[in-house]
Amino acid sequence: MPPFLPDPPGGDAHKALEEERHIMGAYSETAKTYSQLSLGALVLSITFFEKVANTRGQVTVDPPLLIAWVGWLLSTVAGAFYQYLAVRFLEARGEAWGVMTRTGHPQWFGWLSDHPWPVYAAMLASFAAGSLAFVIAGLKHLPQL
Repeated sequence: MPPFLPDPPGGDAHKALEEERHIMGAYSETAKTYSQLSLGALVLSITFFEKVANTRGQVTVDPPLLIAWVGWLLSTVAGAFYQYLAVRFLEARGEAWGVMTRTGHPQWFGWLSDHPWPVYAAMLASFAAGSLAFVIAGLKHLPQL
């Protein structure tokens, strides 16, 4: 067993893996939600500028809007990548705890599969940065009352 994976809590590998699967499933669902929200924000940002900001169909891509789009795109990619890593995390735990045997397919992103939290954090940070940048872009383009 690799030294970076602890023994299963309580010694029951099947039960421990099921608990890990339940927890990782919740994180994966959240990552899926952030990916969907990010894609929706990308699409709705154009609608906002066309309908609300009264730009007459011409969207000026200024730095805040570009940052918003890049942030949401990164959040979408990070969310999908996190879901992959979550499955790899469970696979590594199951193999290390003797619950399952790998089929021999190549294992990429070894460190990230054992520690997927940086990708999850990047997803959250890029979503927040994109949303904040969009607020700034929106305030710049709203018609004066």
